[in-house]
Amino acid sequence: MGFWATNDGVFARALAPACALGAALTLGACVEAANDAAAPTLAHRQIERREGVSLAPATVAIVSVAGAPDAVAASFLQELTRDARAREIVLVEPRKARYLVRGYLSAAATTDGATLEYVWDVFGPDKRRAQRLNDVISVKGVGDDPWAIAGEGALDSVAAKSADDLAAFLSNTPDAKPIAAAVGATEPTTTATAMGYAPVQ
Repeated sequence: MGFWATNDGVFARALAPACALGAALTLGACVEAANDAAAPTLAHRQIERREGVSLAPATVAIVSVAGAPDAVAASFLQELTRDARAREIVLVEPRKARYLVRGYLSAAATTDGATLEYVWDVFGPDKRRAQRLNDVISVKGVGDDPWAIAGEGALDSVAAKSADDLAAFLSNTPDAKPIAAAVGATEPTTTATAMGYAPVQ
């Protein structure tokens, strides 16, 4: 069975808005996704980041992170925010965002440690889901609490992978604009005339 199919009850109970960018944000009625929890998790597919484009127009709001204990979710969200900004993702409040992102973290104990799974649903300007980003990482360790086994290091890795995936997706959206075109529009070049003089401004 898929991840969402086996955890939809947990997801529904846990999907309370997390603190994003230092404030409590809620997705509210802006996203209609009643059937998302039942959708199966697809195998991870690496999206290649398109070079030479600016992500600035593709503004993002992270509206929720569910599934993890509150303290873990808050710390993870801070790290994700730093990683997203380091990858030139512009984070804004939901009413100003082109893309709304909600996520789910899951930790499960294994025979030799734990696994951490993340799922991010990205909703476009039409408020429909445009992309699902997901992956699983394994961590070696001993103990009864998979979150404790995973620890801060593994969660930081998940935050970095999440930011990479999100940046790659955004770079392939119509909102991402070529950097060269933007520079050319704002920085006029001076061309010489046949006599070797610059044109009069």
